Amino acid sequence: MTNTTLANETGSRTVEHLAHRHRSLVTVARLGWVAKGVVYGVLGLLAGAVALHGSGTSASNTGRGEASPVGAVAEIADTSFGEVALYALAVGLALYTAWRLVSVVLPAQNSAKAWLTRAGYLVSAALYSVLAWSALSFAHHEAAQRSSQSDDVRVERLTTELMDKTGGRWLVGGLGIAVVALGVFFVARGVGAMFRDELEPRGVGPVSHESIVTIGRVGWVGRGIVMGLVGWLLIRAAVRFRPHEAKGIDGALRDVTGSTFGAVLVGFAAVALVLYGLFCVISAPRQRLAGSD
Repeated sequence: MTNTTLANETGSRTVEHLAHRHRSLVTVARLGWVAKGVVYGVLGLLAGAVALHGSGTSASNTGRGEASPVGAVAEIADTSFGEVALYALAVGLALYTAWRLVSVVLPAQNSAKAWLTRAGYLVSAALYSVLAWSALSFAHHEAAQRSSQSDDVRVERLTTELMDKTGGRWLVGGLGIAVVALGVFFVARGVGAMFRDELEPRGVGPVSHESIVTIGRVGWVGRGIVMGLVGWLLIRAAVRFRPHEAKGIDGALRDVTGSTFGAVLVGFAAVALVLYGLFCVISAPRQRLAGSD
């Protein structure tokens, strides 16, 4: 392939060429998927506890025991090898952040879909960079841990601040609709296995490629359900003009466990989140560095 040909290409062929030229960097960056998988696996276990015990076991304001990414990090901090694990997790999440940032700048077509995908990658990079910083904060022991806040507290405070502004109620409602739409997209991504092209078509050890895809499908549906619940509470808070009804992941899961159907839904979401974490870990060696096409 000549330099002229490469310069005129966009999308997957160019990305494939660059990935082959920098195999070692791609291999290291794939460790970020393992770190992401650990967070989601622990998050799923925490969500399972919510499904079993219901809303009566609310988490503390510091994020400990809450079913959220920060809560998952806090849970890891409480293990006997917590400090070492936290530093490893921080490095892994930083690598995942780098993976997403590289995906933003890779060649791609100049289309609305490509730019929307880039925006999604940027949001993902921002969220996981914050989570990596949280892991470092917990690794620095008690002072940082005490100063942290739960996701529910942060969401409620942000909602209150927005509703105090002119048009803030509509803004919160619009944000809720956007989050629900994202949840629907996650469910569609799982049902349609839209992530299949992002994986090399090979298995990992005894796990076949199709098995990995199946695990990923369930995991993505679970993520979509959780996002849908969070978005619904934002919409409800805006309609009722009650900022305190807006919750993060933990609060959203606890809010629906009052009914049998809600508890079953949260239980399914918990299992699906664990499977999504497993998907991230197992699929790490087969993740392709993809552009925004």
